[in-house]
Amino acid sequence: MKHDAIVIGAGPAGLLAANEIAKRGYSVQVLEEHERVGEPDHCAGLLSTSGLKRLGIKLPKDIIQNTVAGARIYSPAGHSILVERGKREANVIDRKKFDAWLASRAIDSGSEVTTKAHVGEFVREKGKVKGVRLRGEKDTELDARVFVIAEGSRCVLSGSVGLPVVQKSNKYPAYQYEVSGVDIDDNIVEMFYGKRVAPGFFAWIIPLGERRARIGLAARDKSKIRLDALMRNHRIISDRMKGAKIERSLGGIVLVGTPISKMTTENVVAIGDTAGIVKATTGGGVILGGMTARVAGKIVADSLSTDDAVNSTLSQYNKKCKSMVFKELGMMHLAQRALTSLDDKGIDSVIKDAATMGLLDVVKSEGDMDLQGKVITRLLKDPRMILTGLRAIRYINPFL
Repeated sequence: MKHDAIVIGAGPAGLLAANEIAKRGYSVQVLEEHERVGEPDHCAGLLSTSGLKRLGIKLPKDIIQNTVAGARIYSPAGHSILVERGKREANVIDRKKFDAWLASRAIDSGSEVTTKAHVGEFVREKGKVKGVRLRGEKDTELDARVFVIAEGSRCVLSGSVGLPVVQKSNKYPAYQYEVSGVDIDDNIVEMFYGKRVAPGFFAWIIPLGERRARIGLAARDKSKIRLDALMRNHRIISDRMKGAKIERSLGGIVLVGTPISKMTTENVVAIGDTAGIVKATTGGGVILGGMTARVAGKIVADSLSTDDAVNSTLSQYNKKCKSMVFKELGMMHLAQRALTSLDDKGIDSVIKDAATMGLLDVVKSEGDMDLQGKVITRLLKDPRMILTGLRAIRYINPFL
């Protein structure tokens, strides 16, 4: 079978790219290895309202489980700051329904979505990728003119065609429970930092409404063990979880690095998590990954419409993606590395100073859940932040 484009992976990035290609009249085949699109889900499911607007998405009501107005950030010693601007900033979504809805949009635009389709390898002819080979009882080969890799952070297929891959050191294990019967504020996300809590990242409580929540953690190692210990022993978290009933659990990977340096080769393009387009500060990749995936889809369509070599048109994606998000993602990576380089006393110092020196005013006026580079740059230029940094720098972890 021959298609104009084959998209490998039916996550948000893959489906958004497929939608852009198909609605321009090209035949698109989306291949998803799991039995159902969106399952299993590996996401905390918190999407900013501004980010959804950037994606041109208006969510159906049944996908939205809750809306939140801000976040409370806790230091290891229990000091906290509240970041909110008096309006609903984010939607807590049902990720399974969200992905399924994106799939239905792509299908309505003309895409074919096939599940239980495990791509084993690319097929080459005369040094160029011409198709994919599906694993199964009987191997099947599908051919196309262009291939979009949205396989997530595994990067097996992208690495096989010579693209850079997300480094193992930038992949942190994450674990999460959905619980009921908890005592929390339904309007506020809570985030907990500290090397005894989650070295390298943080723990979170995301309210779902009606005394339900997602509680999770990502760290350099032992994420499930650490999460279970927090639910039993952490002074604040254990109190929130008193009497909680675990409804289900899920694991995943959080990326904390920067994007890969090159995202296209010949007639192949890598998008989303496969390209490392994820916020290192929060591990979120749906919005920025989706924005750049839409651009990739448009460029793929352009490449299919020209008689010129496909790879010369596809290479434009590298330039456009870098201009769109590389600076933002680089600043977020810098901020994440700076914060996690501190020991617990250093994190306490930063959070206390942020509250007492008025730095929250900068965050509230300049903050954006997705495009965080602007507020990070503004903070770095603020004399109060410089003083905060000088106070905290003595607490840099000597073991890093």
